[in-house]
Amino acid sequence: MFDKQTITILEGDIKNLLQDIPEVHCIITSPPYYKQRKYGKNPLEIGRESTIDNYINNLCEIFNVIKLHERGSLWVNIGDKRNTNGGLFNIPHKFVEEMLSHDWLLADSVVWAKVVDYDDGSTVGGCMTEPAHGRLNANGYEMIYRFVKTARVNQAWSDTCAVRIPRQGTDDIPYLPKELISIGTSVEGRNLHNVWRINMGQTKQKHYAAYTKSLCERGISMTCPIYVNPDNSLPERIVEMEEYEENRGSKRIFGKYTNNEDPDFQDKSGRQDAGQIYVARKPVTKGWTFRDDNASLGIVLDPFCGTGTTGEVAIKLGRSFIGVDLYNEYCEIAKGRCSEAQKMLLDNNYNPWELMR
Repeated sequence: MFDKQTITILEGDIKNLLQDIPEVHCIITSPPYYKQRKYGKNPLEIGRESTIDNYINNLCEIFNVIKLHERGSLWVNIGDKRNTNGGLFNIPHKFVEEMLSHDWLLADSVVWAKVVDYDDGSTVGGCMTEPAHGRLNANGYEMIYRFVKTARVNQAWSDTCAVRIPRQGTDDIPYLPKELISIGTSVEGRNLHNVWRINMGQTKQKHYAAYTKSLCERGISMTCPIYVNPDNSLPERIVEMEEYEENRGSKRIFGKYTNNEDPDFQDKSGRQDAGQIYVARKPVTKGWTFRDDNASLGIVLDPFCGTGTTGEVAIKLGRSFIGVDLYNEYCEIAKGRCSEAQKMLLDNNYNPWELMR
């Protein structure tokens, strides 16, 4: 399938390049934040708009026009900013409301927790410090939103098994080897939650707002199909729910106990008048639906690709990638990172399409 994996990096204003971009299956991006920084001298930079409304409208206009597969997903990492009085503009939530007005569905709302303070005073993680007189340091988290255009959220293509996390009492079956994906996965594990404690992104290249590979890995693995058949149909993972032993020492029971003598067969108080033993079940993957020999790879798009973090991840995960950036400097860096990722697959004889579970 290497001959079908493509890398396309386009330089210029995304609004002027939309006609050159084919239908894609997953969009993952972190657009420039509103008046946070300048990446170059081009006045067309997103984030330089005179008002927040113009900024949000520009983003929505771009996302509305991109040709996204009817079952595709759009992931957006977006930050907030304070006004001159010190109050937050509430940009992420305003952005969501505008997207909803354009008939997008908000499928997932994820909190990217860069740092967490526990009630005992301990801290895990880290973030940029800021002057915070009379208020909290607001850099501890950012929002990530997943939008779809299907009639119902569950009609959008997804493979939640790809991003499941380990569960007690079962062996871990990783989605892909660690050389190709850094996050911990277990395809027969527990469903992933919507608060992710992930460190800030780092890059060897000069860039002011690098974001972490882990965010891309989860979004791509979960919502970008591996293959796309010639009739535009998408493969589906075949999953069956099977009973398993939780190794908890005793069975769990729904409701409240009225005594403590026999936890497996107690009477219940509250709405339920009889004990109901919980039967633990886990998803067991049975392979994939039919793939046509002429199938192509799923395409990931980042319309504000910067140094190409999304692209590097997409290539290692066996998808094709299209990236767009306004500046030649970043386009060249993105091309280099994507090419290096593809070379790594070839040099080590890694075949993501055969290794995926």
